[in-house]
Amino acid sequence: MVRLSGDPGRGGGVLKWGMPPSRTPMDRLADAFDSSTSAAVGVFLVGLLLWAAGGWSIVIERDLYPSPVKVALLCAAFAIQLTAQRRPALAFGLMVALLAGDFVFGPSLPLWIALTDVIFLAVSTGSDRLSAVVGWFAVLVTAGGSLLAMAVFGLRAALYVGLIGVALTWSPLGYARAVRASRRMVGVERNAARAELAARDAERSAALGDERRRVARDLHDTVAGHLSAVAILAEVAQKNPGDTAVLQSIRAGSLAALDEMRATIDLLTAPDDTAVTARLSSLDGLIDAAHAAGGAVTLRRQDDLPLPTAVEAVITRILGETIANATKHAPGAPLAIDVRRDANRVVVTASNPIEPGKPEGQGNGLRNMSFRAESMDGTLTAGAEDGSWWVRARIPLGDR
Repeated sequence: MVRLSGDPGRGGGVLKWGMPPSRTPMDRLADAFDSSTSAAVGVFLVGLLLWAAGGWSIVIERDLYPSPVKVALLCAAFAIQLTAQRRPALAFGLMVALLAGDFVFGPSLPLWIALTDVIFLAVSTGSDRLSAVVGWFAVLVTAGGSLLAMAVFGLRAALYVGLIGVALTWSPLGYARAVRASRRMVGVERNAARAELAARDAERSAALGDERRRVARDLHDTVAGHLSAVAILAEVAQKNPGDTAVLQSIRAGSLAALDEMRATIDLLTAPDDTAVTARLSSLDGLIDAAHAAGGAVTLRRQDDLPLPTAVEAVITRILGETIANATKHAPGAPLAIDVRRDANRVVVTASNPIEPGKPEGQGNGLRNMSFRAESMDGTLTAGAEDGSWWVRARIPLGDR
C-alpha cells in the first residue's frame, strides 16, 4: 500500500510503500457489529428499558414473570435475532414458538419488538416460500388478535390490537419486500451490465480478429506476391548470371514490394477496404516479372469500361494473386486475362496451362481471392479444367 509521509504542504510529501496502519480494538469491534447485530443489541437494550419502566407486558396487570425469566427471554430473543442473519427460516420458527409460549403468561412487548427484526430478516434474506409464510403469519396474527380482542374487550380494543399488529408485522414485512425487490432490480441491472460488457468484449475481440485477418490478407495479396516473383527471378538469375533484364526485374519487384508495404501501413488507418487506391496499372511489376521468368501475360480490358475505385481495387488484388500464382506454379506458361462488362457487373477471366496431374492449390491465396469477391457481393471460382487453371470472378459494379 502507498502511504504519504512528510508535510505535503511544505513540499516534504514522500510516497512510501508499506503496510496500512494497525487497526485498534475499537475498529475491529465496530466491524464485528453490522446493522443486523446492532438491531439485536438495540432490541435487547429496549427490553431492559421497558423492564425498568414497568412496561414489560402488553397487558400491564399480567406482568407475571420473575426477573430470571425475563433475562432468559431477552437472551433467547437476542440469540434468535443473531440466528436470523444466517438461518432466517429456523429463526422465524423459533420466534413463533417463543411467542406462543409467552402468550400464556405475557404477552411480552420486548419479544414482539424482536419479532419485527426477525420478520425483516426472514423476508429480505429468506426464500420466496418463507416470505409467503411470513405474510400469512402477519395476516393471521393481525386478524386473529383483533377478533380475540373484540370478543374479550370490545371494538375499541380490537382496533388498537389491529393497529399494533400492523405496526409489528406488516410494517417490517412491507419494508423487507421493498428491500428484496430493490436487490433483485440491482441484480438484474448488474446482470444486464455484465452481459453488455461481455458483448462489448466479444465485439472488440471480433473486431481485432477481423483487423488481423485484414492485415494478413493485404500482406499476402501485395507484398507476398512481389516477393514470390523476386524469388522466382532470383532462380532465373542464378541460371543466367549475365541477364541484366532479370536483375532489373528483381530490383523493380523489390521496389514494388516496398511500395506495397507502405500502402499496407497506410491502409491500417483507413475505415474499410473502399479506401484502397490500388489500380490495374499496379500489376505492371508482376507482369514484367512473369515475362522475365519466361512467361507471357496478356491483359485485355474494354476501353470503355470505367471502374469504381473499390471494384478496381478488388479486381487488382484478385489478378495480382492470379499472376503471382501462375508465375510460381506454372513458370513459362502463357496467362490470358480478360476484363469485361456483362450487364451491371464486371467479369474477370484468367487461364493458363498446367501440367497434367499437378495438385490444385488450397492455400491462403484462393481464400483471400474469394473473400475479396464476396466483400463486393461478388463470386469467384478457381480450379483446373481441360488442362488449364481457370479463375472466374463476377463483381457487381454497384453505384459509381
